[in-house]
Formats: sequence, structure tokens, C-alpha cells
Amino acid sequence: MFDKLYRGEPTFDGAPPPTGIPWDIGQAQPRLMELEVLGGISSEVLDIGCGLGDNAIFLASKGYSVTALDGSEAAIERARSRADEAGVLGAPPARGGVTFGVADATELTGYDGQFDTVVDSALYHCLDEGGQRSYAAALHRATRPGARWHLYCFSDRNVNGVIAPRPVEEDNIRDTLAENGWRIDFLGPTTYLANSSSMAGDPNDLPEQLRQQMLPGQMEHMQDMGRRFAAITPLLDGDRVHLPITVVHATRVG
Repeated sequence: MFDKLYRGEPTFDGAPPPTGIPWDIGQAQPRLMELEVLGGISSEVLDIGCGLGDNAIFLASKGYSVTALDGSEAAIERARSRADEAGVLGAPPARGGVTFGVADATELTGYDGQFDTVVDSALYHCLDEGGQRSYAAALHRATRPGARWHLYCFSDRNVNGVIAPRPVEEDNIRDTLAENGWRIDFLGPTTYLANSSSMAGDPNDLPEQLRQQMLPGQMEHMQDMGRRFAAITPLLDGDRVHLPITVVHATRVG
């Protein structure tokens, strides 16, 4: 599905071509930029679930050595192109650079003990609970003692009435990280900038194949989200909207 989305193709039989990618805002996330200014990034950085690479490109431009991984080959192809245009693709680590690769975030085979900082900009909520536990364990293996994990995932709050499609309960985050060698130093609310042009579709038009795969209550949640977006769209300045996010800053222990 993600490969098709990044290529601009219908993601399911009978679905229209996507009008945009919700997380493609053409720049790094503002919350990540603030984190970097405040000194939250250090040494070898892993951008996991990097998508189109804008966060990784920003960090590389600031002098960090970044490894950016995603499960979608189409995303990595486009991310490499953006990094090349920005002049940071494979640049010498002394002045910052980013290398891209395709990887399963729940395994991270071949990356043991490499990273001091992990940036997760909206990957965690894409996984089911089993995948989240495997992912947290994989990050523990891929990092060095004392590494920091900065996690951003959808919350069940709202921003001026706007809600997110796959909210994660805070207890889920606390339990999953604690069970897999991570100490939470901070957990709280923030926002995530999204591309609203991709959210104009009516969830009632989704193919039956997709509707049958949804979790209980997910369709009703999407319908509620659709009504809210329809109400605020005329009020937006451009095509950007803030979504409710839980931010977690955690430290690797053990």
C-alpha cells in the first residue's frame, strides 16, 4: 500500500489515485527542528520510517551523520532524490550526510549497536501491538547504551476539534517501552504538521475490501474525522493542518 501511495497509484482496487501524501509537507517537521535547536540530537542518528526523507535531510544539513530507513522502496527512491538535490546524499560524515536503506523496523537486521539518537516521526502508530513490541526491542539492539529515542505518534486528543486516524493510548507506550529496555523521561502532548490536501476523501467511498479489514470502531472514527475536516477545510490557510500527537523522549537502559 505504501509503495503505491508514494508512486501516486490507487492503494486498493476501486480506489481513486491519492490526492497527496498526508505526511509530505516538503520540509522537516517543526517539532523536530525545535528539538535539534534545543540540543536533543547527538552523534549517529537513525531516522526510522523516514518516508520522503525531509527530517533526515534537515539533520544532515545541520552536520549530523544520519541513517534513514523505511519499509517502502518507493519512499527511499524519492528520498534519495530529495537528498541529492539538497546536497547531503552520502556526504562525508565530517560535514553531515544521510544514507538511505530499506529495512523492516521490527527487526533492523545488521544495525546492532550503531546509533546514539533515534527519531520516529509517526511510525509507531502504524504498527499493531505485537509489531510495536518487536520494534522497541529492535531499536534497543540497534542503539548504544544511553541512546535517546524521540517518538512522535498519534494521540487520542484533538487540536481545535481535529482528531487523528490511529490514536495510541499512553498506557500502551509506557508498557511497551518499559518492557523493552527504555526509560521514559518525558511524555506529553504536541502537534504534527500534515498535508490536508490528502484528507479530502469521503471514508464512505472506501472499497469494501478495505472496510472489512478495519478494526472495530475504526470506520466510525474515520467518518468522524472526515466530518471534522470537511468543516474546517474552508478555514485553512493553505493546505497545512496540525494533528494531535504524543511526544516521548526516552533513554536506552541496560
